[in-house]
Amino acid sequence: MNKKLGLLLAGGALILSACGNDGNQASEEQNDVAEETPVAEQEENTEEAANEEDTDAVEETEEAEEEKAEEEAPAATDVPEAMSGEASELLSEGDSTSFVFNQTGEFSIFCEPHPVMKMTVIVEEGAENSGEVALDIADYEFSEETITVAPGTTITWTNQDLAQHNVAFE
Repeated sequence: MNKKLGLLLAGGALILSACGNDGNQASEEQNDVAEETPVAEQEENTEEAANEEDTDAVEETEEAEEEKAEEEAPAATDVPEAMSGEASELLSEGDSTSFVFNQTGEFSIFCEPHPVMKMTVIVEEGAENSGEVALDIADYEFSEETITVAPGTTITWTNQDLAQHNVAFE
């Protein structure tokens, strides 16, 4: 710890002297630290500090990416089931909503603020689309007029319009 403190003081003194600070105190501290710590130790400490900073930066980046992924991908238990009378909250530009389609059948979907916006989701065994499906809402339209999915599929709609929209079930 003392070595790191000494290294930091030496670095600070160097920076101050490089900036044109003529203060004798900085020069004396620099000389004292340089006399106490051999050059090889200073280089080793500098490398260790750099490695620690790199490790910390990588860990912070990984944590931030994990948090972002958790925010973007709703957990399966958090996704409401598609059923008659359900509706999402209003979505601003860039917002998303998801529904899971567990029951086979046909679901008529519309946008409450803009009832001319309509689409149909058909849920049937053996359908090609399964797992997770992403659809857009853009130009006052759903990106698909009709889509067929397998039971258990989660559809996520993302609003690409400036206007607010939602996903509602008849």
